[in-house]
Amino acid sequence: MSKEESKYGFKDKVKAEESLELLKTEEHKYQLLTVRGLLGRAKRVLTLTKAADKIKNIKEAIEVFENWVEANSNSSTKNEKPKHTDEKVDTVPGLGFKDKEAAEKTLKILEGRDPDYQKLAVKGLLGSAKRVLPSTKNEEKIKAIKEAISTLEDFLETFDREERSKQNMAYLSIELVKPCLKDYTDKLALEFVECYDKVAKGNYKHLRTKSPKNDDTVSWDIIRNKKLFKLKDKIKQTGEKLFHSDGKPTETHLKMISWAYSPNVDKLKTYCMSLKSDNKKRSHSSSESNDDSVNEKKSKN
Repeated sequence: MSKEESKYGFKDKVKAEESLELLKTEEHKYQLLTVRGLLGRAKRVLTLTKAADKIKNIKEAIEVFENWVEANSNSSTKNEKPKHTDEKVDTVPGLGFKDKEAAEKTLKILEGRDPDYQKLAVKGLLGSAKRVLPSTKNEEKIKAIKEAISTLEDFLETFDREERSKQNMAYLSIELVKPCLKDYTDKLALEFVECYDKVAKGNYKHLRTKSPKNDDTVSWDIIRNKKLFKLKDKIKQTGEKLFHSDGKPTETHLKMISWAYSPNVDKLKTYCMSLKSDNKKRSHSSSESNDDSVNEKKSKN
C-alpha cells in the first residue's frame, strides 16, 4: 500500500469519517473511485475477520462509505433529481493543528456551524495530526502538536458528553424549499435560498464558504443555524404548531423552511405534493377554458 493510500482506511467508523474528510480536497471523480475502492477492500477483509468487535467496527465503516456513495453517485430515483456530483466543495479556511493556538482558532472558526460538520472536521484534523507526529523530529513541534491534539480531543469529549449531534438540523432539499415561498418577503432568507439554489446548486456544503452580499464576515451556514435556534426556541415557548388544519405550514414553521429546515419533513413533502397537484389542476382547468373559448369562437364563425 502506498503512502497516499494509507491516509484512508476502514478499520472503524471514525477512520471512515476521517477518510471522507481528507478526501474533500480532491476531485469528485477521485473521491468516488477511492471510496468505492475502500468499500471493496473492507468487504473482502470482512469475510476473513473472526473477531466480533472488529467485524462490528468494519461494518460501521462500510455503512459510512455506502451512505456517502448513495449521496454522491450519479444514480437517481424516479422522483428525484440526480445526486450532487459537481465541483469539489471548498474547505473552510483557517483550520489547523500545528499548536494549541491553531487548535483554539480552529474551534472558534467552527463555532456556530452544523454540529455534524464540527465533529467531522475535528476528527479529520486529529487523524492528520496523529499521522504527522511519527515523522516529526523537532521536539518543540512535537510538543506543540500534542497540545493541539489535547485541545481538539477535549472538544470532542465535551461534544459527545453534551450530545451536541442532536442539535444538528438537516437541510431540506432546495426542491422542497422553493414551492413553499411563493409569497415570502424576508429579504435575507430569500437571498439565502437564492444562494442555496443558484450558487450552491442545491449542495448545502457550499454554504460553509458563501456569505450574504453585504456581509462577507459570516457564512450562510452560521447565519442559518443562529436563525433556526431562535425559531425552534419560539415554537418551544409558544407551543405553536407546525401545520394548520389544511396542512399548510404555520408562520414560524414557514420561516424555518425558508432556512431549509423542517422538524417534520414527511408531512412537508405531503404538503408540497398537494401544491403540485393543485397547480396541475389549475393548469388543466385553464387549458380546458381556453379550448372552450376557441371552440365557442369557431362555432360563432
